[in-house]
Amino acid sequence: MEKTATPVTPIPGELSAEESTQSAGGFRHAVAVTSADSVAVQVTAGQLAWTLDEPEALGGHGAAPDPVTSFLGTLCGCLLISLQITAKARRVPLAGASASAQANEKGFIKTIDVALTVRSDAPEEQVRTIVERAEKGCYIRGLLKESIAYRLDVTILPA
Repeated sequence: MEKTATPVTPIPGELSAEESTQSAGGFRHAVAVTSADSVAVQVTAGQLAWTLDEPEALGGHGAAPDPVTSFLGTLCGCLLISLQITAKARRVPLAGASASAQANEKGFIKTIDVALTVRSDAPEEQVRTIVERAEKGCYIRGLLKESIAYRLDVTILPA
């Protein structure tokens, strides 16, 4: 059975998701809209749109990722994009990479563990150098507070 989030109805006097897309949103600007009868949130950025929700146990419909899970996915995506850009700039061949992130389950985020797997036939020292630079170049990683314990575990495999 497919879960669906309740459509978001804007609060009277607020912009609807469609109106907010027309008047705002786009590169590095997002607009979020929710309603009084749902914890689901519709987010738009230019022509792009996505939903955030909470699990049923927390009052949501479980039809979309919650904000923390979405953030973890964004952290992984940013790290991988930064890795690709860094590898290309330094001419280090990559056959592919994957990342997985996990945070503590309850309450405010206190720990984030990231597992990064890189496939490359380049020397290990070169790969570790681009991983280090990619991590520094990841803007989402830069948003983390110093109070959050962040750990990156890197595995390098042949291409």
